[in-house]
Amino acid sequence: MIGDEAAFDPNELVIVSAADSGYFLLLCDAVSSVRALNSTVAIGVLDLGLKADEAAWLAEQAVRVVRPGWDVAFPGQDRAPEIFKAQVARPFLPRHFPGYAMYFWLDADAWLQEWRVVEFYCAAAGRDRLAITLELDRAYKRHYKRAKLFGWNLAWKTYREAFGWRVADRLGRNPTANCGVFALHRDAPHWQAWARIMIGVLQRTRFFFAEQVALNYAIFAENLPANFLPAYCNWAVGDAAPAVDASRGLFVEPYAPHEVIGVMHLAGPDQKSGVVRLSRLDGGTIETSLRYGESRALCGDLARN
Repeated sequence: MIGDEAAFDPNELVIVSAADSGYFLLLCDAVSSVRALNSTVAIGVLDLGLKADEAAWLAEQAVRVVRPGWDVAFPGQDRAPEIFKAQVARPFLPRHFPGYAMYFWLDADAWLQEWRVVEFYCAAAGRDRLAITLELDRAYKRHYKRAKLFGWNLAWKTYREAFGWRVADRLGRNPTANCGVFALHRDAPHWQAWARIMIGVLQRTRFFFAEQVALNYAIFAENLPANFLPAYCNWAVGDAAPAVDASRGLFVEPYAPHEVIGVMHLAGPDQKSGVVRLSRLDGGTIETSLRYGESRALCGDLARN
């Protein structure tokens, strides 16, 4: 069973995210989804440009808000947008939120549907492993598309941008470990390695995936230990729409055994807005937003009927 590797103390856990005002409503969904499942867990947020009333709402939810500086120096830092700190600060979470043993990162555009997935991540991380989910699943449409010319997919391009052609050719066909959701113990060796590699990447480029490609390099090139969790632990809705289990009012995998999706990740602009048509396990379809706040009433009605 997932999560048997090690026990963890929930009192030593902090769930961390980051947002500016543009992402605040998504952050509200993320925080609300956590609080609906656990009213006492520590939550921290990196303030990348929140308004006073937004910070006040977070305080009402017992969220600790930290305004980070730049954790490292890199060329062009004075021109980098404030939101880029969401990438740069990630390998330094124990510095920004000291006093915890386990750090669970949850992107602001992701929300929690089942608490058990947090337990999976933390137990799989233990003291010396990174618990993370690969962008890989039988339902994901990317795996059924025609191969890119010379294998130059997005992963290859990010390695090329960060490390050059040789590394891209060696690692570019690996699945990507998505750092939008992960768990890592404060004593794990990954923090220092991740920071070191990312600092090197930032000397070369400031592209959006800088921290993610650095973490993937630590896993696949430097062989830092990792536990890869199933896709339902960080479901990329842009790759595959979930199905709906109307009897329970929950989003589930589209294929059997229809595991309940623990984290719904709305990465990509199209996934954050609009209505999608989903298959129901009991037959037919249903139209709904995949945002946490907008889907709760519908899912609750389905479960009650």
